Amino acid sequence: MTVYSSVSAHLFAYEPLAFDHLKAVADCGYRQVELWAMRPHLDYENDGTIARLKGWLKDLPVLAASFHAPFYAHFDEARAGNWLSLSAPDEDLRRKTLALTETAMQTMADLGTQIAVLHPGGPSPAGESDTFDGLRESLETLLPLAEELNLTLAVENIPASMGRPVPLAEFVAEFDHPRVKICLDAGHANITDGENIEAAFRHLAPLAAATHIHDNDGEKDAHLVPGKGNIAWSLLWKALGDAGYTGPLTYELRRAGESSYAETLLELGRSTPPHTLDNFPVNGHTQESVR
Repeated sequence: MTVYSSVSAHLFAYEPLAFDHLKAVADCGYRQVELWAMRPHLDYENDGTIARLKGWLKDLPVLAASFHAPFYAHFDEARAGNWLSLSAPDEDLRRKTLALTETAMQTMADLGTQIAVLHPGGPSPAGESDTFDGLRESLETLLPLAEELNLTLAVENIPASMGRPVPLAEFVAEFDHPRVKICLDAGHANITDGENIEAAFRHLAPLAAATHIHDNDGEKDAHLVPGKGNIAWSLLWKALGDAGYTGPLTYELRRAGESSYAETLLELGRSTPPHTLDNFPVNGHTQESVR
């Protein structure tokens, strides 16, 4: 079993994606990145933007292994509380979400990504009326394109009504399609399940094709470096190891205070629990990428 360390461009989400962002990832020894298909960070509908990004990925020893599909149309919309949703009862909103997701899938697959991370619905309170029936219809709509593009759709557990670990895992298991899997978000599971996090990991891990690794205090979705919150990481590594997980370990972080991106990534290298390697023989292009 082999897994790879990856860094989510969520770290840079508040700025337009630039060459220096990806170079910081490469310089710290990481060889995979999860792209953040959200505007204005990354305008996935702009041909010039995508052409530049393709050139950067060619020039740097970094592979775009996965991408996060849009859950807001533009960050200004998110600030105003307007969210996209694949499971919304509002058909116009669901069609808009599907159209943007399909565009992102086509663009990101052209960059070499193989995994599309999807939010199952909107965050609370916007997503309180979302339904699994709506999500099922949306996934059925996306699947033909996913098959054409050789993409796996990884539905992420989130701290919202549609994203709790046990019902989401049950939904994906019942959906029972090889291209529909789970993105196991450790930080979100800590918020929703707290002291029951081991059971959450055990439900999600056998269905996981992707992960989001970040820490918190169980209340605020702070996206901290592992070890800076209260997640019992040994429980996650054990659950993934027992499930035979072979996808990326993607670190989805926020920059701490005034620290630079490079400082955050170097702190990640120092702080990631070494017992990751007890269950995972991690492969990378350099020893520094092994976490």
